Amino acid sequence: MLILFDRHHIIAFNNYRKLYNHLENLERNKGKGKWIFARHSHQRVLSFYQYIRDQEIPVQIPGKLDSPEAVDVLEVVNGDVTKPIFIPVTPDVDVIALQHQWCQNYCKEHNYALFEISKPASFKEIDVG
Repeated sequence: MLILFDRHHIIAFNNYRKLYNHLENLERNKGKGKWIFARHSHQRVLSFYQYIRDQEIPVQIPGKLDSPEAVDVLEVVNGDVTKPIFIPVTPDVDVIALQHQWCQNYCKEHNYALFEISKPASFKEIDVG
């Protein structure tokens, strides 16, 4: 279980996927798109680069995107849209761990406190007298 403390709320999430959905919605509502964690098909990314080249804009395909092992490509932006990171999804890439790290980075950058607890605690009032 994950507990997120922001300036005004305390929110519990069952897993990182739900936390990610929440953070993505926050970012989408801002309309800025400065924080992105998206999975694109390999063909879509190559088509995009081909389009850019056809417009005679000098661009170089980031390393390994043309790898025959790559099926999809992760686009990761951590607050600076001028520095996107493209990661070919190959068998050795742990997409889930990268998504967890993105969530943690987002929370840290936005001054949210994030706590991961392995077992929900049972809380009860006690008399301390």
